[in-house]
Amino acid sequence: MKFPKEKVLITHEVQECLACGDYFGVYKLKDRILENSGILDNRIFQDLIFSTFLIGNFDDAVLIYSELKKRGVETYSTVYYALLSLIANEDMFQAASLINKSELLSSPEAREFHQEGGANYSNLLPYADYNDSFTLALLLANFVKGIMREGSGMREINRELLLFRFFDLVNLVYELGYPLKIIQELTNAMKIIFNLSL
Repeated sequence: MKFPKEKVLITHEVQECLACGDYFGVYKLKDRILENSGILDNRIFQDLIFSTFLIGNFDDAVLIYSELKKRGVETYSTVYYALLSLIANEDMFQAASLINKSELLSSPEAREFHQEGGANYSNLLPYADYNDSFTLALLLANFVKGIMREGSGMREINRELLLFRFFDLVNLVYELGYPLKIIQELTNAMKIIFNLSL
């Protein structure tokens, strides 16, 4: 059996870039990571989409998610960063489509947390302590669906509305008693999406 040298090299390069905060360096590895998706661990894909989102390259973050999904790779983290990127691009219809087409979000254990009648933020609270990515992806799925319901009432979905509602989301998870790491993650995402300095 041949040792996967490329896997080790890519993993090492990604870890080095992350260690020194070089998120653009991780993004530059995109093509190599995607070409070798069959041998790499899911952590590398999460690092790639996270880094791409962090540098504000929202279009590419969505493309990375789509490319990974075509290759059979979908994690709650990749869903989360793709949804954040679509919110940043104000593309709520594409975000709703992603939710509907996601195999993870369509699974019975996830679907109950974002379907009519089962969808509310307090139902996810028990998972917040031990499954961050699951919780964050489903919080955003509920957020997107709420925005879409609001938009169906002929209210224009614009950047100001999204900022206002995202701020509401952060306040709501705080009031419900979500762990600090979830609140901080959403706050940091809000800063990136809306280019805020809080």
